[in-house]
Amino acid sequence: MSKLKYLLTIFIVLISVTGIRAQIILKSYFDIGENNASEGVFVKSVYRVNYQYLKFNIETGMQFNLISNNPNTITGLDILGSTDFLVRKFPLSAKGYFMLNRFSDLMYETNWGVGIETRKFEHFLFELGTNFKTYRFNSGAINKYNISKDKSKLRENFNLRYVISAYLKPHYNDWNLGLSCTNVDYYVINQSTNPVFNFQTTFKIKSNLTVYLDLWYKQAGMLNINAYYFGYFFRGGVIWKI
Repeated sequence: MSKLKYLLTIFIVLISVTGIRAQIILKSYFDIGENNASEGVFVKSVYRVNYQYLKFNIETGMQFNLISNNPNTITGLDILGSTDFLVRKFPLSAKGYFMLNRFSDLMYETNWGVGIETRKFEHFLFELGTNFKTYRFNSGAINKYNISKDKSKLRENFNLRYVISAYLKPHYNDWNLGLSCTNVDYYVINQSTNPVFNFQTTFKIKSNLTVYLDLWYKQAGMLNINAYYFGYFFRGGVIWKI
């Protein structure tokens, strides 16, 4: 948590330094679905702030559980930064992030990583990167079950993260349909063998207001010998440019 607090402080400082010369984008969405671990329907809400200055971008957000078998109310926090650049006239975006996922009352996950993204092709988006994941027992679980400090966490290094998306219309069209295969979401990064399929719809109501509705579907072990249904959820939200 302390690392994330430092990153959020940097985010606030950047806003105060660059002032009105940058653009602020507000995002809000709800997730409604079920999976094999949710014990019924879950509902989550997320609120995000995106701050753009020249070719630099920094974004932070918070996830709340509304209906869930997870007793935690705030279940996700993250901050990410990116910058656009050219390599021999080929547009790329480099990004880095830090994420906290409080998926249980006994354990939590921290994750940080880097990636490269391109929208060079009008109807496609590609992202490739790596991440470093750590699962930790919280202090309550350590005391209750007498867990030794050297056994209180598990690390996974150099995990593969990827996004492959195809769109009916060019990027930034007033409306669009898309399909993604990825192991990445805001507060969850799956194993590379467990991709999620995401069907996306977007519609720009005004120049500064966009609404969207996504359907996410996941099977466990998709790239293993056996694959099983895991879950789905709908995501509906708005993007507002101030």
